[in-house]
Amino acid sequence: MGFSWILQAQRLGQHIVPALRIVYYSNVRMGVIQKRKALGQFQEKAEVTIYERKLKDTHYSWAPWVAGGQMLIWLNFADFYWRHSMDKNKETGELTLAPMWKRAAIAGIALVAGVSIGGGLLHFVSRSVARLKIVDQGTAAVFESYRISGRGIKKHKYPISTLFSREKLYTGKGPHSVTKEGSPQYSLYPKEGTFPYIMNRQGVFWDPKTLDLLFHKTYARKA
Repeated sequence: MGFSWILQAQRLGQHIVPALRIVYYSNVRMGVIQKRKALGQFQEKAEVTIYERKLKDTHYSWAPWVAGGQMLIWLNFADFYWRHSMDKNKETGELTLAPMWKRAAIAGIALVAGVSIGGGLLHFVSRSVARLKIVDQGTAAVFESYRISGRGIKKHKYPISTLFSREKLYTGKGPHSVTKEGSPQYSLYPKEGTFPYIMNRQGVFWDPKTLDLLFHKTYARKA
């Protein structure tokens, strides 16, 4: 159908861009139809697990200790620099306490580094997915992610229509066809303007091609 549209445009002496645009939006409509068919697989099921990490719910119990240790190290560095940082006088060669602004700046950078590293680790843990389930007959999804305490999981429910990914899950590589060199993680956004949930590609995914059909987001071309 798309090829016939191009031929008709050429025969009528029209510019080729409008024809391509028609083909593109035809593909978009076809994608919507395929997505509806894929969602139909869940309509008679109360709950379907489409991803599972196959790890214990206490897998990240070490994370709070590592994050706390990082913050403590940088805090001690900031305190030491504030108290004992010395500068050498170029004229006399004597060591004197560094200016307050310099000590405050370096100590502040150290504190920010500690909070960023430790907080970043805990944020990663909180967005790491243990299981992802399709519930309510295909209308919603439940993310089961790890708690920053390292003990147990927490659950968040979103309409499935808001979920999207900016990358494809299926790669055709690896034992489960989802291996991606240099990128062991697969990110799925619950909605626009939020941080993504992170799924490890070593986990078990239910039908990666269908998940791409449901969640991979394509962007409309500009006119």
